Amino acid sequence: MLNKPLEGVKVVDLTYFVAGPGTAKILADWGADVIKVEPSFGDPGRKTGATMLMPIEDDVNPFYTTYNANKRGFSVNLKCEQGLQIMDQLLSKANVFVSSYRTGALKRLGLDYEALAERHPHLIWAQVNGFGDYGPAKDSPGFDTVAFWARSGTMLDIAEKDTSPINPPIGFGDATTSCSLAGGICAALYHQAKTGKGQKVMVSLFGQAIWNASSLIASTQYGDEYPKTRKDAVSPVINSFRCSDGKWIFLSILEYERYFPTLCEVLERKDLIQDERFATTLSGKNNAPALIAEIDKEFAKHTQEEMVRLLSSADIAHEKIQHYSEIISDAQALENNYVVEDTNRDGSKTTYAMTPIKFGNIEVNLSRTSPLIGEHSEEIMSEIGYSENDILKFIKDGVIAVSK
Repeated sequence: MLNKPLEGVKVVDLTYFVAGPGTAKILADWGADVIKVEPSFGDPGRKTGATMLMPIEDDVNPFYTTYNANKRGFSVNLKCEQGLQIMDQLLSKANVFVSSYRTGALKRLGLDYEALAERHPHLIWAQVNGFGDYGPAKDSPGFDTVAFWARSGTMLDIAEKDTSPINPPIGFGDATTSCSLAGGICAALYHQAKTGKGQKVMVSLFGQAIWNASSLIASTQYGDEYPKTRKDAVSPVINSFRCSDGKWIFLSILEYERYFPTLCEVLERKDLIQDERFATTLSGKNNAPALIAEIDKEFAKHTQEEMVRLLSSADIAHEKIQHYSEIISDAQALENNYVVEDTNRDGSKTTYAMTPIKFGNIEVNLSRTSPLIGEHSEEIMSEIGYSENDILKFIKDGVIAVSK
């Protein structure tokens, strides 16, 4: 049986693109009733998949579905007074309001923390933004490419030394940040359950990226320099090596003295064990380029699969370096339901990445695909107390929208 620890929690999701929707998707997967609020033209994230060669139709939209499945769709015009009144009624019955709108926009709508805390003191108000609530960049637009990747140092310092900055994959920083905000919301829900009171929960893409690089933020103050090169790695045996078939393996030997002799035996290079340049952790580090060159020669004699067998037999930590396209057939990912095939509205199938945390078992919530714009508007309006006549009038006047 699927474990849903947030069953009974109602979340109003006023977000767009990835980080905010991803947060609410995690909560939905954990059992919350998430209401996706959109204008009549929809979340702009509905079109993003086209830049990645994915379909963006109502019946099949893999990018949008990844971050919005298991939600209910509600469309309301927040630029009119009646729409704002409906939104307020919806929030009065919710546990959580999560938004990725900028603070200025929320203030103009009367949906900022101060306004909502006064009207609905029970409500948890959660926001993801680019750069945080203070400082010169607090009002700047903050997609993950600029806030998570560029400003944090990640775009430049994880690239191979003396090459260009990396071209960051879409949504990568967003998805990481969504995990943190979902966790913060759950902590606030615990407080809400004890006291009946809501509170403000904040996360930024910039702050998340800094935390992700926390060890480097410390080490660079003591002479550690980035970017680095695999030809002169921090440790010659924590490094990538290319095999004869052009595929790569990452070697990760943390206990140098313990495993270096074993590695030399696997590579049939026992002569390296007695080489004083490589005998200890420190000497190996000091002579890293020379040792890496020797190891490179030996990996180049074997295919990736041959090296996997050799290293596995010696219990040496390593892994194949894969492409994203290989994940959907990775047995480890499949066995743990980290990726799951699901049926789109048009009957086609797509393998989707699943949110990473599981409760009690590895079952996943595939009960709904992503909602159409306003797909559940009528039922949600009824739930919050509006009559059928009211609903029909609001639809006619363009206050709410329903899916066609």
